[in-house]
Amino acid sequence: MALHGDLFSYPLPEFLQWLDSSRKTGTLQLSWEAGERKLFLLSGQVGATAAEGLRGRVARLLTLSKLASGTKVLAGFDELARTPDVDAAFDIHGIQARWIRDLGREELFAAMTDLTIAGRGTFHWTEDADRSGEDWVPSDMGIRELLFESLRWVDEQPDVDKALPIDALSVRALAPPSPSQPLMHRIILGLCTSPQNLGRLRLSMGVSRSSVTRRVHELLRSKLVEVDGAPQVEADPVAEMLEKGAVLMREGQYDAAGIVCASLLASDPADRRVREFARLVQREHVAALYSDMPPLMVPLMIHDPQGQALLKPEERQIAGLVNGTWDVSTLVLASPARELETLKTLAKLQRMGLLQLVFPR
Repeated sequence: MALHGDLFSYPLPEFLQWLDSSRKTGTLQLSWEAGERKLFLLSGQVGATAAEGLRGRVARLLTLSKLASGTKVLAGFDELARTPDVDAAFDIHGIQARWIRDLGREELFAAMTDLTIAGRGTFHWTEDADRSGEDWVPSDMGIRELLFESLRWVDEQPDVDKALPIDALSVRALAPPSPSQPLMHRIILGLCTSPQNLGRLRLSMGVSRSSVTRRVHELLRSKLVEVDGAPQVEADPVAEMLEKGAVLMREGQYDAAGIVCASLLASDPADRRVREFARLVQREHVAALYSDMPPLMVPLMIHDPQGQALLKPEERQIAGLVNGTWDVSTLVLASPARELETLKTLAKLQRMGLLQLVFPR
């Protein structure tokens, strides 16, 4: 099945939500004034992105930052034609594959932000996910993460533009780059050891203005750079907590990320960034639980009165629904609790040795 359209009639965030909810596999091609971008999807995951000259830009960025040799980066990309293992392809040449993925993700966040703000362009969707012959870079992220992060960039772009309104501003690093910092922060700090004009910095890096200005704004907020003529930028506690929550989610610490969401929602339930992040965490947590407990598997309770006595009343109620016949999906529908809470309870019962999963008869 193929779909064509324009991003004015069918806004990009809505189209991404449709692709996510239907867990699509295929290729999304986006075209606008800035060029063309392709996203390669596998069951709702963005495995890679492609654009003209993208691999060369990644190699140049890592060379400029002195993190890797551009020749070796390009050799790693050539290796991808012989092996599907991204880590192995770059390990052979002494390159950290996570740097390549980070820059692929950065390209996507910036492109989705620019397209959402512009509200122009066209899309073409096909269920053919063939990457051969494309200038592709791995990104490995869920559509939900891409959607949340790009909408967060869109919401915060006015603050970035207010602090960095023109390209003539001069940026100077106040601290050296550190391995503990995000990759784009390390690259910018390395390039700005002596003052750099913001416009020249952007052109030398070869990336979107929205990407460079956002990262400079984050460094300005963290007091790691100074920008001549820029107003004083105070830390945004909500943005900082959302960034920490996103790290927790990527590490699979969904309960901890949920706590971050709960505290932010309690303080400002109207903040769209917070609401979107809360939905993202819940969906990713549910997806992770289903991967450990497939919907068609049948739970069986193991008789252990002492263990069951440790359960909370609401957990015992869910445990009481386990009858050896209903599968996980049926139990979720029958449970009075929300889907996430039901799955968490089943996972807890499994960890406690009170429940085992068997294949349906």
